[in-house]
Amino acid sequence: MKEITGRQRQIIAAALEIVAERGPEALTIRGIAAKVGFSDAAVYRHFRSKSEILSTVVDLFAADSERLLAEIRGCGCPALEKIRLFFLDRCRVFASDRAMATVMFAESLFQHDPALAARLHRVLQRHRRLLLEILRAGQREGTIRRLPPEHMFTIIMGALRLLVLQWRINGQAFDLMRSAGRLWNSLETAIAMPRRQAK
Repeated sequence: MKEITGRQRQIIAAALEIVAERGPEALTIRGIAAKVGFSDAAVYRHFRSKSEILSTVVDLFAADSERLLAEIRGCGCPALEKIRLFFLDRCRVFASDRAMATVMFAESLFQHDPALAARLHRVLQRHRRLLLEILRAGQREGTIRRLPPEHMFTIIMGALRLLVLQWRINGQAFDLMRSAGRLWNSLETAIAMPRRQAK
């Protein structure tokens, strides 16, 4: 990913604020320009289009994801701990950047932009590959139930997505990280091999 300038960061921050405050439909170059105090032409000098701004947001999310995935792959910890690290870190990213959470969960932003949707899909596929790899390793070591890994992946990611959606819908009125910790405890109980059956 190429280095982002200070001006570009201002524009991205303004775009994220608009989406967080007024929804994805309100995002326009004119609105971004007004928010940062630039002319429309000044915004276009830094980004060719609204789509390019959103692509850069996805790239920032992807860069953070790559850091996490590398850390988890390099961790010598058990499979369940790796999944816990992934689950809680994704919640941490959204809790610390509410606007990012709004953009990454705003399907309408991606519906009419196949290139942008493909970019996000590649990020999510990397998440999927890592979690499936960890789930299968956990099954081999006897710490994770022998259910289809794809189903367990859906349970884990579905729970994560629903929790963040509830948090957003409720205006971030509850502590996302505290709720994520409690939810993870239930998920771990559901996917972990009962101790008496563990190898």
